[in-house]
Amino acid sequence: MTEKSRSIVEVLLHRAAHTPLRTAYLFLADGETQEESLTYQELNDRACSVAAVLRQHQGIAGTVGPRVLLVYPQGLDFINAFLGCLYAGYVAVPVSVPAKNRGSEKITHILNDAGITVALTTAKTHSQLQRLFEGEAWFQSLTWILTDLLPAPAETSVELPARDTLAFLQYTSGSTGHPKGVMVTHGNIMANSAFIRHAFQNDEASVSVCWLPSFHDMGLIDGILQPLYSGFTAVLLSPVHVMQKPVRWLRAFSRYGGTYGGAPNFAFDFCVDRVSPQEREGLDLSGIRHLYNAAEPIRATSMSRFLEIYDPYGFRPESLFTCYGLAESTLAVTMCRTDRRPVRIAVDAEQLELGRFQEISEDACGRTLLTCSGWPMSDSILRIVDPETGRSCRENEVGEIWTAGPSVARGYWHKPDRTAEIFNAYTVEGEGPFLRTGDLGVYDPKKGLFVTGRIKDLIIIRGTNHYPQDIEWTVEQSHEGLQPNAGAAFPIETEQGEQLVIIQELKRTALRTMNPETVVEAILRRISLHHGLSPVCVVLLPPGGVLKTTSGKVQRSACRQAFRAGALAEHYRWEPLPSSIIL
Repeated sequence: MTEKSRSIVEVLLHRAAHTPLRTAYLFLADGETQEESLTYQELNDRACSVAAVLRQHQGIAGTVGPRVLLVYPQGLDFINAFLGCLYAGYVAVPVSVPAKNRGSEKITHILNDAGITVALTTAKTHSQLQRLFEGEAWFQSLTWILTDLLPAPAETSVELPARDTLAFLQYTSGSTGHPKGVMVTHGNIMANSAFIRHAFQNDEASVSVCWLPSFHDMGLIDGILQPLYSGFTAVLLSPVHVMQKPVRWLRAFSRYGGTYGGAPNFAFDFCVDRVSPQEREGLDLSGIRHLYNAAEPIRATSMSRFLEIYDPYGFRPESLFTCYGLAESTLAVTMCRTDRRPVRIAVDAEQLELGRFQEISEDACGRTLLTCSGWPMSDSILRIVDPETGRSCRENEVGEIWTAGPSVARGYWHKPDRTAEIFNAYTVEGEGPFLRTGDLGVYDPKKGLFVTGRIKDLIIIRGTNHYPQDIEWTVEQSHEGLQPNAGAAFPIETEQGEQLVIIQELKRTALRTMNPETVVEAILRRISLHHGLSPVCVVLLPPGGVLKTTSGKVQRSACRQAFRAGALAEHYRWEPLPSSIIL
C-alpha cells in the first residue's frame, strides 16, 4: 500500500481506516516508565483537529502552501501538529523551543525568511515562552494556536497532496551563517522512507526506539515518519533524559522489545563511558535487529567498543549498521543493508592527507581506521567529484560527495542562487544535476562509501591537509581528564599563516583535581607525535563549553567564531604566542 501512496497523509488515512486501534507512538514522558500513547485513530483525529483550525484561520488563508511554525518539546503533541499541517495542506516549519538568552535570533530569522505569522504549540510551552519572551517582537508578531486544547472536530475532509507539493521546511543549524530552509516535498519523504524501510527490512512487527529531537531531520524522518510509513510502533524518549542517563535508551529497547533505532556516533560512546556495569544489569538487547550509527565520519573504535561491552547483553555484531545523510537529501544518502554489511578498513594517514585512499594493514604504523557508510538506493546516483574543478575523481581519489535521486530536496527556501550552486551542480563531463553535500569521501561500489570529513572543516597547514576529527580523537585520548566527543580543532589566521587551535572540554571531576598545565602538556605531546603539528592555542573548557548542534555534533565553525569573539567559557588557556593570533 505505501509504495502506491503519494504522501504520508495517504498512509495515515489508510492506517486509521484499517488498523485504528494499533499503537502508533509510545512516549516515555519521564524517560523511564511514564507512558503516553497514540493509536492510529487518535493520531488521525488529532491531526484533523489541527487541520480544521488552520483552515478556519483567516490570518494565513489565501496563499498557496502557507508556512506554520511548530514550537514543541519532545512528545506526542508535536506529531499531531506536524501531521495536522500536512492534512491542511500547509508547510510545517519545526524548530526547537527557545530558552532564555538562546534561540530568539534564529527564530526571528526563520519568521522573516519564511513569512510566518502563525505558530502551533502547547498551552504549557506557550506559558513558558510568554514568561521569557512576551516583550520581544518575534513573540508578539505570531498568532499562537494551542493544539492540546483543541476540541474534537466535526468530520474533516482531507485533500491528498501531490508528490511534488512542499511538505515542510527543515532549517539547518546555521553554524556558518543564517539558517537555510531546506524545501522537503511529500515525494522526498516517501522516497527516503522507502529507502530506509528497504535497507533495514522494517515491517509491522518492528519496534523502534528513538530519542533524537523531533524537529531535527533524523528524529523526524526516521524517528517519527518511518514507523508511520512502515506501520510499526515507535517508542520515543526525550533527548534531555537520554543525555542525563544514556542507559534509558538501552532500557527502552530491553523493556519494549525494540528491534530498530539509531543515533550519531557520540551516543555509542556515551553508552560505553556513561553507563555503569550496575546500570547494565538486566539488559536484554537480543531483540535488536538493526541499530545504526549515523555520523560523518563514523569512528570504528566507537563501534568496536560498543560491541565489546554489550555482547554479554545479547547485542549481536550483525545488528550494527552505518548510514550517511543530510537534510538536503531529506535524510539518508547511503545505508548499509541486511545483505551488505559495513566494512572497516585501514588507510595510510599520510596519503589520506594528500587526497589519496591507500589501504594498508590494520597493524601498520600511520594508519587511519575508516568504516563505510553504506550504499545508495538503486534509484539514486553517487559521484565523487573534485570540488574545485568539477572533474569526476579517479578510483581511490578523495573528493566531494555528490548525489542525485528522488530523495534530494527541492532547494533552499527563497535562495535561488544558493540553490543553483548546491542543488544543480554538473560535472565537467556534463553529468547532473547533483546535490553537492560539502562532505569529502571515496566510493567503491563493492565496499561502499567512506566519508573522510567536511570541506569547510578541513585544516590546511603548510600545504598539508589535516582532518579535524582525527586531531580531536588524538586530543581526547591524550589525558584521562578530557571529555570524549567534546573538542574542536580548527584553523585560525596568524601572522605566520594558518595555524591550529584546539578547544577541549574537561570532565567535571577534572576541573577540581587536574593541573591544567599537565593536561595541556599531554595534548601538545600527543598532537606533535601523531600529526607533526604545534597548536598556537589550547583552550580547556568546563563541561558543556563546546558548541554543538541539536543532534549533538560539534559545530566547528561556530566554535571558531566564538573563539575569535572571546565568547568561550574558558577554564584555562595555553597560548605561547598570543600576539601572533589575528582575531
